[in-house]
Amino acid sequence: MFEIFTSPGVLKVLKANFKPGLIEMRNSIFKRGYLKQVQKYCPSINQDDLKAYPAGVRAQAVSNNGKLIDDFLFVNTKLSVNVCNAPSPAATSAIPIGAFIVSKVKAQLSA
Repeated sequence: MFEIFTSPGVLKVLKANFKPGLIEMRNSIFKRGYLKQVQKYCPSINQDDLKAYPAGVRAQAVSNNGKLIDDFLFVNTKLSVNVCNAPSPAATSAIPIGAFIVSKVKAQLSA
C-alpha cells in the first residue's frame, strides 16, 4: 500500500481528484447530497426512492505521469504475458482479448 500511495502517478491522480473524491465519499454516506446529484437528471426522484447498495471497486491502471490508462495494457516478459489493465468493456470484448492473449503466448512459445 505504501508503494502504491507514494508512486508519482497515483499522487498526481489523487491531487487532481481530491475534491471530487471527497464529494463522492460524502454522497455515499449522506443520501441528501447524492439525491441532489440524481435530481439533476430526474427531478421526480425523492429520498425514499434511494436504496442502500454496496459500492464497488474498479481497478484502474495509472501511468507515471498521472494519466488513467483507459485501454488494455499488456506487459510481457520472456516467460509471461501480463494483462495489467482491463477496462470496463472487458466483459464485452473478452473473447477477442482472450484470442489476442493466446496469440501472444503462442508467439512467445515459438520464439
